Amino acid sequence: GELRFLCEHHLARLPAARARIGEHWAVAIDIKKFIVRFVEEARDHINQLNEGLAAMEAGRADQEGINTIFRSAHTIKGSSRMLKLVTITETAHKLEDVIGGLRDGSLSFTPSLGQLLYRTVDVLSSLVDHLAETSDGANLPPPDASLCAALAQALTGQYAAAPTILTRPAQDVPPPASIPVSEAVSPVVAAPVEIK
Repeated sequence: GELRFLCEHHLARLPAARARIGEHWAVAIDIKKFIVRFVEEARDHINQLNEGLAAMEAGRADQEGINTIFRSAHTIKGSSRMLKLVTITETAHKLEDVIGGLRDGSLSFTPSLGQLLYRTVDVLSSLVDHLAETSDGANLPPPDASLCAALAQALTGQYAAAPTILTRPAQDVPPPASIPVSEAVSPVVAAPVEIK
């Protein structure tokens, strides 16, 4: 969407900017602007993916809901490809393919597939967070080969989760509060019982 327009607009102006201020400086400034905008948009799409997956898990997803999460995965893939964020592109592409199978009816949503899709969205979220911290796509780790293989297997309709499924962490549960020792409640100790 907007990121694609910004990229095309600025990249079209790059030759003139290179001539005026030097090739490396102009490219570095523009890429950092694009990365900041990409991170903002990707986080919005990741939220949409999580909401859509939650609706599917609860049995509330309709065709438009599935189309929405498909478009979110597609947008992350396309925008990251323009910025040469290979790891994000490959992961989002695999996710898009699986959601495409759900969209066209060749795949059915199952709890194990849901876990895999949540795991994929979590990986994308971590990659976007890493990119936000470094502003450098070259520092992204390589694609998770086991995740990409699991997504490819899911696309065949033959996905079976590993025996130890990672559960989705609770998002709205606050960390345990720190209670000063002076306010802590003492454990209840039962009086000894004499057995005769």
